Amino acid sequence: MKKDVLVLCQYFYPEYVSSATLPTELAEDLVEKGLTVDVVCGYPKEYFNGKKVANKEKYKGITIRRVNYTEFNNKTKLGRIINFFSFFLAVLLRFFSFFNYKCIIVYSNPPILPLIPYLIGRLSGVEFIFVAFDVYPDNALKLGAIKKGSTIEKIMNYINSKVYRYSSKVVALSQEMKEYLLNQKIAVNPESINVIPNWYSDEKVNNNTIENIEFKTLKENWPFIILYSGNMGSAQDMDTILQCMSQFKNNKNVLFVFTGHGNKVNYVKNYIYSNKISNAKVYGFLLGDDYKDVLQMADVCLVSLAEGIEGIGVPSKTYGYLAVGKPVIAIMSNETDIAKSLIKYNAGGNVKQGDFEGLEVLIQKYMDNPELLQLMGLNAKQLFLNLYERKICTELYYNMLSKIINKNSKVG
Repeated sequence: MKKDVLVLCQYFYPEYVSSATLPTELAEDLVEKGLTVDVVCGYPKEYFNGKKVANKEKYKGITIRRVNYTEFNNKTKLGRIINFFSFFLAVLLRFFSFFNYKCIIVYSNPPILPLIPYLIGRLSGVEFIFVAFDVYPDNALKLGAIKKGSTIEKIMNYINSKVYRYSSKVVALSQEMKEYLLNQKIAVNPESINVIPNWYSDEKVNNNTIENIEFKTLKENWPFIILYSGNMGSAQDMDTILQCMSQFKNNKNVLFVFTGHGNKVNYVKNYIYSNKISNAKVYGFLLGDDYKDVLQMADVCLVSLAEGIEGIGVPSKTYGYLAVGKPVIAIMSNETDIAKSLIKYNAGGNVKQGDFEGLEVLIQKYMDNPELLQLMGLNAKQLFLNLYERKICTELYYNMLSKIINKNSKVG
């Protein structure tokens, strides 16, 4: 008898990045709904600091099977490609065991992974759902990571032509991503695309206290704190934030805090150092209570996308900001779901990339109006509860899966 769901992804519990926690929380909630869920994922490496874990284990009703793959430097193009193919081949070795499921959920990282459920579907009729965390190779082309007409682009366009056509459903993270897929003819059937945003579990932020002594001291000493958290990489516009920060240089009333990782972290540090900016701090990737604390101490939070990335990726850190009731300023097109929601709910603001003066105006406005800031914080929490709370989003997945599973059960 076939099991209900197989999840294929590179990162999963106990890794701590969002591309691991989101599939993990989805699997947990699907099990809670009564589905049988197995996972095949990579063995924890760069996003894991704990003890050695088993290659196979049962976790909250989920059967997890982990595969080993190479550990070359992910910051280099060659290392990343080798790791991708190594993981792909390790999963491919389990190919025939994947026939024993009613539906497969596969994620877009690494981007060649969805080729496996496509092949399974063509051979056995097993249906699959493709979750597009981003759109590759379009994002790599726009960011200059690969060249137009390169072998990588041709391979990925071929894979995409199969995956988007033959998947039962494609999950886009936003309406602008769905429109991008259709406008670029990456996907051709609007009915096959379900818009389901990522989420944040607000059980992680269930009180307003700050335990970390350093963060508590910062909160006590700085009247206004602006937080940028998450990836500081090629897909993020950091220049607008840094240029705006220069307008507040050494202002004793406002502190800029950066936390996260990415290839622009050193760029941010060097900018602060070379410009002798004293009212800015940079931390690494924060976890658990430290991350909760840095969210709690912030007055306003920033989220950004590089110009042209709208529709190709969605910054998931936004949902954590909203979960703790923090006003958000988005640096991206005003046509994105995030920007539209912030304006609709009066939960923050939006400026386009490069508009550091507009960003300065918004920050000053919030600094000068504590009552407005408080109201926006309440609105931010309501926005989260209405659209981005975990159970709301995973329920959408469950409903989508149930239709596929029930259909296949009747056929069987």
